[in-house]
Amino acid sequence: MSPKAASLDDHAHEMQDDSQLVDLVRSGHLASFEELYRRHYAVARYVARAESDNSDEAEDIAAEAFASVLKSLCAGGGPRESFQAYLTTTVRRTAYRRNLQGRRTATLGYGSMMDVLVLDEDVTIKAFETTILMRAFRTLPLRWRAVLWCVDVEGLKPAATARVMELSPNGVSALLIRAREGLRQAYLQEHVAESPNDSCTDFSRHLGKFVRNAVRKAARDRVARHVAACRSCAEALRHLEDVHSAMEGSSSRQDRRKAFG
Repeated sequence: MSPKAASLDDHAHEMQDDSQLVDLVRSGHLASFEELYRRHYAVARYVARAESDNSDEAEDIAAEAFASVLKSLCAGGGPRESFQAYLTTTVRRTAYRRNLQGRRTATLGYGSMMDVLVLDEDVTIKAFETTILMRAFRTLPLRWRAVLWCVDVEGLKPAATARVMELSPNGVSALLIRAREGLRQAYLQEHVAESPNDSCTDFSRHLGKFVRNAVRKAARDRVARHVAACRSCAEALRHLEDVHSAMEGSSSRQDRRKAFG
């Protein structure tokens, strides 16, 4: 392959999301795994360092985990869409096994919901991926998904996430604010039933942002006029407002618990 062709191929990989690359690897296009490796190596190495009793083994643990995931994909198994979830769980299990082999106890510095995953069956991952929240998560830009996963799922501090994502801690905090707001909007939007032939699509696809007051005034006025004249969109909006109220109530309760210990 010529250098120009290789460059074009690399660019094509960069434009694809994880699930597309996973499907390519599973179908025999092993070069696609290089892009997955490039995207997720920093996170894998950090988790390996955190989970291993011997931080010097972090690179070996990460490499072994990637090899294990690749082997599963080539056999037709492995992750379906949540590549990073599957990978970090594989890293943890690899570190834990090495700790046991060294007659040491794994030191899990931070808890994670992903620790309970059963890799052979992917039952938990499949259940997680089918939730409304996960569907909303998958619609977000890659960098938003990365910062949310590192901080809100993996439990990394902003300073640690900054090293993983090659940002400043302030940059991580700013990105996290945008990502969390984006997830709230996407979560609301997932509650709206849309169809390609729906004449209301131009309006209904903005309802999540509309409820969060995240659309410009001209667009907001246009949606408001449509909702006033469209019964189905008015019902959808009322449902979203109920969901939004529940979200805000849950958030307020969590804030109160944090404030009063």
